[in-house]
Amino acid sequence: MTTRLSLILFVSFFARLTSAQELPLILDKPGTFEILKRTDYASSECGFTKAEVTTNLQKITDLVVLVRTNPVLSELKGFDGRVRIYNSIACQYEGIYGVPARISFEFAAWYRLKDGREVRGLIEPPEWSIYINTIQPGWTSGFSRKPDLFAVSEKKETIAPGIDIYDGECFVIYNPDQPDYWLPVTVKEAFDVVFAENRKIKDQIQKDFIMKFLNEEWASIPAEDYNKPATFSGMISRVGTREGFPKIMKVNPAYWDKSRPKSDIQFITFRMITNRKFLEQRTKEYLEKNSISYQCARFEESLDLDFVKSIKPLVLKH
Repeated sequence: MTTRLSLILFVSFFARLTSAQELPLILDKPGTFEILKRTDYASSECGFTKAEVTTNLQKITDLVVLVRTNPVLSELKGFDGRVRIYNSIACQYEGIYGVPARISFEFAAWYRLKDGREVRGLIEPPEWSIYINTIQPGWTSGFSRKPDLFAVSEKKETIAPGIDIYDGECFVIYNPDQPDYWLPVTVKEAFDVVFAENRKIKDQIQKDFIMKFLNEEWASIPAEDYNKPATFSGMISRVGTREGFPKIMKVNPAYWDKSRPKSDIQFITFRMITNRKFLEQRTKEYLEKNSISYQCARFEESLDLDFVKSIKPLVLKH
């Protein structure tokens, strides 16, 4: 997974450089900051009340205030900062409790047109996102729906109580006093899901073909492996026990402290690249290319473990 992620980062990095804004950036122009507030970011199908969403918006505002202590966002030169709150798809998944949302920090860079006019890029500006109460984050690999099973990198490090990092850059901020937020799925559980899914195939020839291979694959698994944690490493089933492969997990509903209101933030996820050399080189290249992504790159380069630790109190009960 690390190799694949590195390749994705490289391709994305190269693509941004080749399409970078060649017009000169205005680096010393004072910027502004605003939160594009909305109270409809949790769709009605989620079942949250207007009061819960309104209170949750205040929690989001508290988070934004904390993130704004970052030197790039507090200085505000060369770009206008905006925070946009998005609908979260988390309500589609099992195990939801708190109001979920994606909070996107946008960096609208100022640059000068050939006729001398100063403009800022407001159409899909570079951004960095943080997610709240989305207990199945977007950086997991989907395995099944209903039940919702997903694959998570086996490379996990707990850098402090309540702070986990997966694959070196996928962060989870949680309450360590609560039960585990995810639970491992056994080989038998995962195979039961695979068999149930494939029995629904309407084309009988296709179903017979797949079921034949699934039965053979299941028969090859020793009985003593049935209750072992499943990994995303099988053949047709995608289920195995091989080490070094992503683990198949499910949300633990018991993680949520249901004595707290649904408006509270109890779970935070985000990506933060920890490869300092890569970040420094990217920022340098973006500046040289007059890329509109330069300011966002500066922000991401400035993020560190102190920042991660500073937002942990947001998920704790006050």
